[in-house]
Amino acid sequence: MLIQWTKDLSVGNEKIDKEHQRWVEILNDFYDGIKQGKSKEKLEELLQAMLDYTRYHFKSEEAYMESFDFPGLEDHRKLHNEYADKIAGFYEKLRNGKLILSVEVTNFLKSWLINHIKGVDQQYADFVAKKK
Repeated sequence: MLIQWTKDLSVGNEKIDKEHQRWVEILNDFYDGIKQGKSKEKLEELLQAMLDYTRYHFKSEEAYMESFDFPGLEDHRKLHNEYADKIAGFYEKLRNGKLILSVEVTNFLKSWLINHIKGVDQQYADFVAKKK
């Protein structure tokens, strides 16, 4: 397991927390696929699932931030787009045989996810907490 969900990853919103938990599961599945030496096709499938869920989650999270007029939404959206673009780039390189999936790739994905939730996502969680 690459990441274990812990309470310190909570942003105080049940729906968003559940989405983050699912995202962690998908990343763990991808990591397990690499460790187990799954076929290129299976890894493509796992990476595509991660990209699809990432895009789904980002839209959901951005809609949530819009619902309470979070002032940092545009900056947050830019970070989301950069990460989704990075995953899409990994996917295209993998499909074209130009990327060897490794622990370095999964560590990048893991670090970004953890740092994003604990840092950037915590900003809107704090904003909502102050409004209550």
